[in-house]
Amino acid sequence: MQLTIRPLDASSDLELEQYRALEQALDDHAYGGHQEESLAQLRAGLEDTPYWTVRRWIALTETLEGGEMLVGRAMTFTPQQENLESISVGVAVHPAHRGQGIATALVEEALLPAIAQSGRTLVEAYGEIEAGVDPEDPAHPVHRIGARLGVTRKNLAVCRALPLPLDPARLDALEAESAQKRGEYRIEQWVGEIPEEHLSAYGRLLTQLEIDEPDEEVEHEPAEYTPERIRVSERRMREAGTIRIVAVAVAPDGEFVGNSEVHVHEAPGSTLGYQENTLVMPEHRGHRLGLGLKVATHRQLAERAPQLRSLVTWNSHVNPWMIQVNEKLGYELLFHEVVMQGRRTG
Repeated sequence: MQLTIRPLDASSDLELEQYRALEQALDDHAYGGHQEESLAQLRAGLEDTPYWTVRRWIALTETLEGGEMLVGRAMTFTPQQENLESISVGVAVHPAHRGQGIATALVEEALLPAIAQSGRTLVEAYGEIEAGVDPEDPAHPVHRIGARLGVTRKNLAVCRALPLPLDPARLDALEAESAQKRGEYRIEQWVGEIPEEHLSAYGRLLTQLEIDEPDEEVEHEPAEYTPERIRVSERRMREAGTIRIVAVAVAPDGEFVGNSEVHVHEAPGSTLGYQENTLVMPEHRGHRLGLGLKVATHRQLAERAPQLRSLVTWNSHVNPWMIQVNEKLGYELLFHEVVMQGRRTG
């Protein structure tokens, strides 16, 4: 098979259409759904920010008609404000073209030179391992690619999906369960931008989430979520056609002590959404606020995003508390995600 690897040309509509088709095929295969982004929305999501830069490469093969078909992609993600010794890398191949050495070629021709050029010493990568397969098996392709990159397993996460729509009766029962322990805490909701007066308080929740995240041996410096950083994130989401559904837990004294977010794409053809961060501050745990926060956001889905058929989320396998909440809601195991890191010595 003749394979061409080159940087993605995001200015080319034709190339970007193929890139979008690849991303949709990857999502359909992994999650059973995808987002229907326009080319303008996809371009917006590809842009760098003051907080990170991303480089992307594509792998193409020749078609019988003499054209080119995009069959894989690779990327590097380089933080610019924290984790300044780190570079994250990723590689993915179209489900119909796996087992042909495409991932290996992307690693050798794109990622390894990019890692060397970056000057970063801590390399991070992620890999998906199918349900029912031993995620620790060193013979699995994920670990073989990791060995080429010089990274090894540091954490194991679990990806789960929630079939939609949800039965309102289930949400009612879970809300009642949460309310029994909630006491004088209350839950507020926002859709879209975080209110200006709450930006700093909400940023502290996002930073605490990274501090508390159970991730075994992963080396990671938590980000500082300033008001400016949150607004940059919101602008990118708007331009990409995504809305943020937020619930916050408020203590009796008015302090924000927990949050949960769901991100959904507004296009009628988008069937996949993402359950993002959920946090309860350490000193306010034990009141089933995490469950109440998730019930609040999930109630919004039928109204705000009735087109969705699946919501996906990830949890470290050493986070049994959030896994239990997700299973109460009906999330089902899709695959394991291996987090790998390694240090370059030269």
